[in-house]
Order: sequence, then C-alpha cells, then structure tokens
Amino acid sequence: MTMSYDGLGKRLFATWYDLLNAGVEHRVIPFRRETAGVSDGDVLEIGGGTGANLPFYPEGVRLTVLEPNPHMARKLRRNADRQGRAVTIVPGFGERMPFADGTFDCVLTTLVLCMVQDVEAVVHEARRVLKPGGRFLFYEHVVSSHQWASRWQTWLNPPWRFFTTGCNLDRDIGGDIEGAGFENVDYRQFSLSVGVPVKIPNIVGVATRANAP
Repeated sequence: MTMSYDGLGKRLFATWYDLLNAGVEHRVIPFRRETAGVSDGDVLEIGGGTGANLPFYPEGVRLTVLEPNPHMARKLRRNADRQGRAVTIVPGFGERMPFADGTFDCVLTTLVLCMVQDVEAVVHEARRVLKPGGRFLFYEHVVSSHQWASRWQTWLNPPWRFFTTGCNLDRDIGGDIEGAGFENVDYRQFSLSVGVPVKIPNIVGVATRANAP
C-alpha cells in the first residue's frame, strides 16, 4: 500500500522531532515546569508529541494525552513506559475532543497551538472539557505586538510552516484564549531565541473556567 504524503510527513515529523528540539529544549524546560509541573488531578495534555512534558508532571496526576499522530503516540508510549509513567493515550484532534463536558481538572498545551488547524476551536474545546474551576495551562509562541516584527513573522510564515510541517509564526494565541469565555486569563509575554536571528514572542500562563458550569 502506498503511503500518502500526509502520512509520510507525520512519520518523518515523529522521527526527527526530538532531534530538532534538542537544540532549544534547555530553554523550554522552565516553561514546562510552569505548566505541566503545576498541574494536578485529572489532566489532559493536547498534542503530547513524544512526551517531553512527562518528567515534569507531579506524582499522583492522572494523565491523558490526546495525540493525532500515531507515530508520535508510539514514541510517547515507549517514553512513558521507560519512565514508569502511567498515561492514557487517546487518538484524536483538539478541535473535536472525544471527552464529555467537565472531565478534567487541568488541560495543557505546550508549543502545540501553532500547529493545529483551528486555534479558536481547540481553546473552546479545552474550556468545555474542564471541570468548573479547572485550569487551562499553556505555553505557546505567538505573533508579536510590534508591527514591524509581526510583518516579519507573516513574511516568514510560509517557508517556516513548510519546513516545520505545519508550525505557524503569526498566530494571536493569547487573543484566542482571552476570547474563549474563561473567567480569568493570566499570562506573561517574553521573547525567546530558538536559533534564528530574531527572537520569537512567547506566552506562558493559565486560564480558569468559572466555578459555575
């Protein structure tokens, strides 16, 4: 059977993902600690990849990972088994999560919303599956608030997206989270170098669902 281009892309992305991330992972670790590291209870990670967040989850967390790429999911399972981490891996997309309303205490994304088809839909789904009072923890790179920098990101986005198999530089993810109906959204923005001449704006923070459903 012939593998589709999409299937080949997913396999290659999973194969090279850890190697591509190796050069910047040490800079990302503090933000994994601020997201995965402060989660509790029943936790959903959207787009868990190969499991970079696994070492940072506290003991006692009941972890579910939603992962659309089956090649990533296999590597995630191996890494979880190697670390002795219990995790339920569910195939699916963040835009249409196969979970009931109010299932999780925490929902988490780290450097994932740049890759999804519809950020707004994913964030609304994250809010839906949270229990009342639950937290959406996020670390993402975003479009710059400075006009010249945002123009540079828009110009660079097509080749960047091609070579990274889908990552977008020019998304207002903070705005999408603020517009999703959370009771409170609290995040800070900063710039981080990932090996390119210009630093990329990032955000890290938490959005809280209201206690009333």
